[in-house]
Amino acid sequence: MKDKFNDLFLKVDQHPKWELFGILFFIVVMAILMFRLNQPTPWVVDDILKSDSVKHFHSARDYFNSLWGFYFNWGGRIWGEFFADLFLSIPKKIFNIINTIGYLVFVGLIYVNITGKIKFSPSLFVLINFLLFACLPAFGQDILWISGTANYMWSSLIPLLYMAFWRFYLHKERRWMNSIPGVIILMCFGILAGWSNENVSVSLILLAAGYMWLYREKYNIIPRFAKTGVVSLVIGSLLLWLAPGNFVRFATEHHSRSIIHMIGNVFHNIGALFDLESTLLLIIAFVLLMFFIKTTRKKIAALFMAAGVMSAVSMSVVGGISGRVFLGCVVLMVIAVGLLYDEWNDTLTIRKCRCFLMIALLLGMHTLYSDARTGIQDYANRWNQNLAIIQMEKGKGNLDVYVNPVTPKNKFCATYELDDIKPKEENQHWLNKGVAHAFGLHTIQSVHVKTDK
Repeated sequence: MKDKFNDLFLKVDQHPKWELFGILFFIVVMAILMFRLNQPTPWVVDDILKSDSVKHFHSARDYFNSLWGFYFNWGGRIWGEFFADLFLSIPKKIFNIINTIGYLVFVGLIYVNITGKIKFSPSLFVLINFLLFACLPAFGQDILWISGTANYMWSSLIPLLYMAFWRFYLHKERRWMNSIPGVIILMCFGILAGWSNENVSVSLILLAAGYMWLYREKYNIIPRFAKTGVVSLVIGSLLLWLAPGNFVRFATEHHSRSIIHMIGNVFHNIGALFDLESTLLLIIAFVLLMFFIKTTRKKIAALFMAAGVMSAVSMSVVGGISGRVFLGCVVLMVIAVGLLYDEWNDTLTIRKCRCFLMIALLLGMHTLYSDARTGIQDYANRWNQNLAIIQMEKGKGNLDVYVNPVTPKNKFCATYELDDIKPKEENQHWLNKGVAHAFGLHTIQSVHVKTDK
């Protein structure tokens, strides 16, 4: 009986059609699940404030002027700003579809950075999704909030795509990447990748340097595209970090310029990586796989783990790492864990373990998704009640409106750890004034009802 079970397991486990069917099935399931999370997530905070100006955009020049003003007056992350403006200018129903596709592309790029080739592995796909749901401490902000996903998930697509070319080359040498047209195309991608997100840009330079070392080790030469690629990443990073708007924002938010304070931030940010709500699970999984499996991928896995740590350390210039900023660290560490996990299949016993582990991950995903759905739906219902109150009061001619405070239940809500409409004592808060202006009100404030005991 045991031999028959093993024979049947091998036939299924090693059959390419089953693997292709499995991964296509999970892609369709994740598309449905992510759409159901996007659908009830409303516009919140910055979305509401920006929507008033975005609705006046009528040409490419309007978008360009917005990005130009942003670059010189607030920050260098103009691609995130571009995505935010674009998504806020389209109906929310269309954005729900686009963002669902964007998430699948996001997961797909993490997947190919792990495999380095076309490969069908349902268990790896499930692992990536589970780790993102479990380890992103502000999942709703990074993936579902329009202003947040524009600056984090969507801005990560170009760096992930760019580094996928480096990963493919490590798996197998590709001549076109060292041709003149190939080098020029990849340099353009490199500049855009380096210009994407501050802490990720520093990690990309570290990754590129590590890849060059691995190329020399494998091919006895550093390819041309790699040499020019590092230059392009540095150019992109300088365009990002040295944007005039960054210095304006740095002064406005009163960040400390003390070197001692920044060194203190380094230790704080490294310590933050050991938080169970963020990357501790990834670190534990990485250490266990490094010790207990035999693979040739340990060097590249260690490189991605180091890049994840560097992503946290680089934020020390401006402060502590928290919330949605963890996305870069989480993605790089997921790739590090995935690189090892993907090679953990060299015996029949291990493949059986992977099968049972996938079942456990699916059960975990069910729990996480149920929490996400419940929290998001709860927030949406309460926010819709406030919208109804606003419309009712405006219909009466009352432009000084009181609404209920709305506290998100969990990290899957777009407003988790973001500001909410303040009570009367803080009526001049920037969010109160912005929401009032967006809805054509004089004032808006929340009311906390207390009962006498």
